[in-house]
Amino acid sequence: MRIVIAHSHLNTFGGGERALLELLRRLSARHDVELWAGNYAPERTFAELRAFPRRDVSTLGWLTATPRADAVVTHTFGANLLALRHPRAICYLHSLRSIYAQGGYRPDLVLRRMLERRALRRAAAVLTNSAYSARRAQHLYGLCPEVLPLGADEALLALPLQLGSYALYVGRLAPEKGLERLLAWSRDLPIELRIVGSGEPGYVARLRSLAGPRTVFRGTLTGPDLAAAYAGCRYFVFLPHAEEFGLAALDALAAGKAVIAAREGGLIEPVRDGENGYLVATAAEFAQASLRLIADDDLCLRLGTQGRQDAHAYSWDAYARRIEALCLAGA
Repeated sequence: MRIVIAHSHLNTFGGGERALLELLRRLSARHDVELWAGNYAPERTFAELRAFPRRDVSTLGWLTATPRADAVVTHTFGANLLALRHPRAICYLHSLRSIYAQGGYRPDLVLRRMLERRALRRAAAVLTNSAYSARRAQHLYGLCPEVLPLGADEALLALPLQLGSYALYVGRLAPEKGLERLLAWSRDLPIELRIVGSGEPGYVARLRSLAGPRTVFRGTLTGPDLAAAYAGCRYFVFLPHAEEFGLAALDALAAGKAVIAAREGGLIEPVRDGENGYLVATAAEFAQASLRLIADDDLCLRLGTQGRQDAHAYSWDAYARRIEALCLAGA
């Protein structure tokens, strides 16, 4: 079977890009797979993506090109527009934060929302990563997407359970990730905070100006370096605003680490308060959870052990098999 897997903003290390890579790895072993990429910056995303056959697509191309393929799997707003012309498009909604989905009455935004809604309604299937995202999609598009979560990193599941010495954040350095409140809430805690990820230089400079003396910016880490960062942390911190899923938090659970996460969005699904981590909504709750984990080795290990058990329910193989089955259903 010939399958096109499409992503229109392939230039970060986010969950959508990771999902694209995991799908390419698995489906290319059994099918003729081509990557369609927009705004591709190979140095700013996963290096492994270079190994797959690729077609670079312009902004206009998402509106005009028709893949010669048995099925198309789309991962971003621009790529979703392929469903307007291809009868077997499977659209996976990783994020609902696009400027087009946030409202506004500019003519270009109104037109784009109309196109997006029409494309998703014509798709053969629409999927998303959490029950929270499914509710948002129903509100925005009048759809009821199938919930298909992303997978936990198998390499992290294999790490030895151990106590670490610092708090860890992994992810894109962007306003929606809640980094400003994370830095403010962490400033006076008696533990080092390591921040892994990259972002726009101006915003990163702002974060550095807000950071306390115990904050260390590590930049982007991948592969064994990223696994080592997870292995060495005492607990993981993640306070984004209305996060749809939170793959980094799931990976922390897989690594056997307790997670302190924002009590909002899709994070309340993998992170269970008091069982594999803590869900917080205020600076006081964040400080209380952090101080508990700093002071109590047994608590860290107990929550981390439970988190790893929970993470086993999230599988990249299951993710790929379901999408493959949807592709084959139209063959």
